[in-house]
Amino acid sequence: MKASQSPKSYGLNDPLTGAFFHFTEDLNADQKLAFSMPLANHILWNRSHQKYTFFCDDQTVVIQPNSFCTLTALNFVKLPEDNNKLTAISFNQEFYCIRDHDHEVSCNGILFYGAQNFPLLPIPSEDQPGLEKLCDLFIQEFKEVDPVHNEMLVTLLKLLIIRLTRIGKSKIRRVQGDHQNIEIIRKFNFLVELNFRKKKQISDYAFLLNVSPKKLSEIFRNAKLDPPLVTIHKRIILEAKRMLLFSFKSINEISDELGFEDPSQLSKLFKKITKKTPSQFKLMKD
Repeated sequence: MKASQSPKSYGLNDPLTGAFFHFTEDLNADQKLAFSMPLANHILWNRSHQKYTFFCDDQTVVIQPNSFCTLTALNFVKLPEDNNKLTAISFNQEFYCIRDHDHEVSCNGILFYGAQNFPLLPIPSEDQPGLEKLCDLFIQEFKEVDPVHNEMLVTLLKLLIIRLTRIGKSKIRRVQGDHQNIEIIRKFNFLVELNFRKKKQISDYAFLLNVSPKKLSEIFRNAKLDPPLVTIHKRIILEAKRMLLFSFKSINEISDELGFEDPSQLSKLFKKITKKTPSQFKLMKD
């Protein structure tokens, strides 16, 4: 296992297992290393006193002070050319697979692989000291490399994800406090992420969640979230936008890949969500 570090950047890359982990307190300075693993997930935390702005997919994202967001390998990111500092943790599934260990951290559908809006959340003041301590422990662990180094980093990462997931869930709890309903929302988001190309109806997901379509819609309405069908549609259109922006695929190819029988169906849905046709959207971004 190879470990590397600089005054504000620490990482490991295991050539035998493919495990990748990187911690930096200055993402702009270390972005080449942080994004060197194409399939990595990322946790971005703005610990400064000024906002941090970057471009992700088709939108501008602003992380306010003491706020965080999460990215997956599906996101296309462009960072600003300035001196603002951003703390970032990157890891791939060989280091820690959040999909396989969802029972441990319950973050899928809240922090990662969720179909709801971009996960961008403020950190409550009471949680900040604990998260700062975790950052200190990450750095300390890289200074004390021993045979259980990898396991310690995984443990610290799990603790961080659990804490951030609780913050994400608390945002829903303030509106709807039923734990079972929160789990349904979380699992729905994750199921949409896995199945949006093939399953496009509320009934498809209600069946997988063992609830009625009416009940599922009621849960989202009480939580003041987008209706389930809107969530499905927005996820489909986000993927269409990504392919329009970052591939050379035609509208027909994109439509086929997203599971539409007729390209006109995708075009109609695209215009309904974005107020533009796919061709107009692509021309605007070119």
